[in-house]
Amino acid sequence: MKSAYERTNRSPLGACAITGTGFPIDRELTARLLGFSGPTGNTYGSIATADYLLESASATGVLLAGFGRFVQDLLLWSTAEFGYVRFGDGFVQTSSIMPQKRNPVAIEHARAIGSKALGQTQAIVTSIHNTPFGDIVDTEDDLQPMVFSMFRDATRAVSVVAAAMATAEFDAESLEARAGEGWTTLTELADTLVRDHQLPFRTAHAIAAHMVASRKNDSARPLATLVAEASAELTGRAIVYSEAALDRILSPRHFVNVRKTSGGPAPEETARAAGASRATLDADRAWWQSATGALTNAGRELTERSRAL
Repeated sequence: MKSAYERTNRSPLGACAITGTGFPIDRELTARLLGFSGPTGNTYGSIATADYLLESASATGVLLAGFGRFVQDLLLWSTAEFGYVRFGDGFVQTSSIMPQKRNPVAIEHARAIGSKALGQTQAIVTSIHNTPFGDIVDTEDDLQPMVFSMFRDATRAVSVVAAAMATAEFDAESLEARAGEGWTTLTELADTLVRDHQLPFRTAHAIAAHMVASRKNDSARPLATLVAEASAELTGRAIVYSEAALDRILSPRHFVNVRKTSGGPAPEETARAAGASRATLDADRAWWQSATGALTNAGRELTERSRAL
């Protein structure tokens, strides 16, 4: 959105209907007095192109698509079947017939409003794609109100979720327990076999798969025995781990802690990434304040110069 703003914040004033003017106007001055970064380039393009609408609408659409997926997960996590997240009382509504039920209506509203805004981004592009390249009503009177509506609804959707998230309580214990079910962390056993015994990953993968298949056939047999048997069958030598070691290797906490590569889930890496994101947010806020301040200053200068005429 910031990048789109830099290219949108150009003044078409002085392009006139298409060809500019023969009068000696100062487009740089009028652009500055109206708070623009500068004037647009070609005068024909200034009145014909709608890129200044399409780019910001496209950026908004990308944001809303990812936002909608996140909202969908929040709604799933808030169901009784999952119960991973609980929102504050101000963001839920009781059922009309079940007094104990906490419906996450704020998040549901945000999903609906976000979907509406996403639909508007597509309508904006659709309204333009088959119109003549010129100064026409299609890309002005009927289209620009939709752009304002898109921004308004997108902002509403994000703001509602942000407010609800400030009250969210996550059941970390349930999340961690669920992460250990269904052999979710089995990859780490294969990785450990590669690191500890220099096995090819394909072989380590096969040992882990054999262990799981055998465990399904006989749930009472220790994992250590199954690993030893699978490794002996596939490599000719039994690889021995204790039950305690295998419990640690397959634990979700260990799985997360050893993944320390850039962008990974290890606590120290996510802490670094969160810090970088906060710094980016602070920089964006500073830029936003500077941009809005520039508009305010331009309005003040315009008023003063107008009074002096």
